[in-house]
Amino acid sequence: MKKVHPDYDTHWKELIEKLFWSALAFFLPKIYAIADQSKGVEFLDKELHKLIADKFKGGNTRKDKLAKICLKNGKAHYILIHFEVQVKFEKGFLRRMFVYFYRIFDKREENITALAIYTGESVPEDCDKFEYEFMGTKVLYQFNAFRVCEADEAMLLKDDSPMALAILAAKYLNQTKNNKELRYRYKLKLIELTRKRGWTKQEVAALLQFIDLMIILPKPMEIEFREEVLTKYDSMSTTTTPKSEIAEFFIKYYDAMEARFKEIVREDFGEQIEQEVRQEITEQIQQEVKQEVRQEITEQIQQEVKQEVRQKIEEQIQQEIKQKVLQEAKIEGAKNLLLKTDLTPQQVADIQGISLEIVLKLQTDISGT
Repeated sequence: MKKVHPDYDTHWKELIEKLFWSALAFFLPKIYAIADQSKGVEFLDKELHKLIADKFKGGNTRKDKLAKICLKNGKAHYILIHFEVQVKFEKGFLRRMFVYFYRIFDKREENITALAIYTGESVPEDCDKFEYEFMGTKVLYQFNAFRVCEADEAMLLKDDSPMALAILAAKYLNQTKNNKELRYRYKLKLIELTRKRGWTKQEVAALLQFIDLMIILPKPMEIEFREEVLTKYDSMSTTTTPKSEIAEFFIKYYDAMEARFKEIVREDFGEQIEQEVRQEITEQIQQEVKQEVRQEITEQIQQEVKQEVRQKIEEQIQQEIKQKVLQEAKIEGAKNLLLKTDLTPQQVADIQGISLEIVLKLQTDISGT
């Protein structure tokens, strides 16, 4: 079976959508300073995909974001954010960034800022530019780049931005590929840091979900982790203090995940499960019916056999009694013949159809009396 890898790029994309302004302030502080947050943000991911789909197939643009914001001077500004989550850097990515830029620029003719976030461990120094030169023609396209591998852990811990904690989660993920016990401790640490930051409920929920989806543990450890988190943070609740935000989130989050998993199972395997259940019930009922029929047949056969045996025994007993009565009658007749006639014992035995020994015994008994 082919191994399914976690979709880290999608988790980053969802976090950026939920905490866009925090992301902008962390990665592009100069643009954040002149952005008009009151006008909101418009995500143009579908439009980006249409612009690039004919050039890059296979869903590569799905992990990119194109956001439109307004500046304080009233002008529109486009921000292209790309998430490069591959462990091994690919040179073709730089060219792809350039293609993204000129296609968006050709379509929009507006200000564009591009950002690449490299979450892998091996990223070259020149990961922020694309160069082209041929026969005197030269192009240099340079863009903003953030490399998780270069981020300082101590600085991230001091930074109050939710994105700093997201970057820290990515670093911990890279550092614990071969150490699941350490990953377990790091995950607990990230949860606790989220609790202490004093962020909004929306920011806390977004970070907790991101951490849980990014820092994946083996199944047994994941179950242990959930139990520890729920026990630890639920114990912070008292009669006067409501259930802790962490415990409340994870209770709802795990319930939602379980419900969604069941929904997916129904969607993907509903028909198969129905057939299996139907077959299982059919076999069970068949077995029960067979057992009932077998029991009925057995009882019926037993009754019939019992009746036959009874009849046979009755016939045998009747026959035995008849033979006994007949024998007694013959003996009585032989006795009378010996008393009233001059027949010899042999003649009496022949007439009555009994043995000579019985007749001789009768004769002895008569003589003795």
